[in-house]
Amino acid sequence: MGFQKIKRPLKGDLLRVYRNKGYYHFGIAVSEDRVIHFTAPDGDLSENKRELKIIETPLDKFVRGDELEIETPYSSPYTRDEVVERAKKFVNSSRFRNKTYNFVSNNCEHFARYCYDGKSESKQVIDGALLTVALGAAVVGAVAGAVVHNAKKKIAKK
Repeated sequence: MGFQKIKRPLKGDLLRVYRNKGYYHFGIAVSEDRVIHFTAPDGDLSENKRELKIIETPLDKFVRGDELEIETPYSSPYTRDEVVERAKKFVNSSRFRNKTYNFVSNNCEHFARYCYDGKSESKQVIDGALLTVALGAAVVGAVAGAVVHNAKKKIAKK
């Protein structure tokens, strides 16, 4: 499985667009020109969580000039119609999984993947957490190495 760049999606496709702020925004294609996604009225994010809702918008408003990608091959356990119906149940709601939007635990990817394959997860959050752990381990290792190196130098001087 992976993502492929396209111009127009098919009903039920899992969509994503890369934003220049360093994240992917996700949604579900309702048709080739409509998308359901968890978003703010004037952009993907808002400091006011009450503004964030699951809405249906034109594809162009979802894409906003960025490159559109779909998950390929289509791998949902649901039919394309079922994926769309799952997404439509949440339209105009500010809550998903009985929670408001949360960048780490309840975001647009959690919503879209739940509708698409029943798994409410965010791979970009998981990948980011793993990268943070790996970078943290590298920093700790580098600091420990420097401490050991300096200790050896002090012992050698004595």
